[in-house]
Amino acid sequence: MTSTGFIGHIRIHPALNEAEWSHLFTLVESDGTLRGTPTGRGDREVPFARLAWELCSVGCCLTWNPDLEASRMMLPSLRFLIDHLLGSGAKAQGRREFEEFTFDHVLEGAVMGRDHGDRHARLVEVTDNVVSERTLVPCDGAEKQRPQAAGGRSRGRRLPSNVIEFRPRRA
Repeated sequence: MTSTGFIGHIRIHPALNEAEWSHLFTLVESDGTLRGTPTGRGDREVPFARLAWELCSVGCCLTWNPDLEASRMMLPSLRFLIDHLLGSGAKAQGRREFEEFTFDHVLEGAVMGRDHGDRHARLVEVTDNVVSERTLVPCDGAEKQRPQAAGGRSRGRRLPSNVIEFRPRRA
């Protein structure tokens, strides 16, 4: 993968209610870190990162915004959302400021991409609120020039690195 960017999304079932959507939207817009949230303070497990998972207008999908945070924070920040705010038994459950939250959301989906300057792409997958990540390593041969075949004649034209020129058959 030589281009940057991110594809994919995470589905949220059921969609977020107005209070949940508003809280997450405010968290993304605040530019504050997850450790500064009510459930993140004092928790060393919470990443020192901004929330870069953006919600769709309906509250049923999350997408990653690489302009807000590095891709290495996709996994820990998604785990934070599930464990602290959205999933069953979340840390916010029982707190007065989260009374309107339902804590019944199930997340499913995948997002893949890489940041500028990264050689490896990341794939973050979530199934039934269980989040995993894989690093996708590019083929080393894609960046190396293939040596020319024996005889090395190119007849004045440059061939792509994945093409081997064979000598023509002679009658």
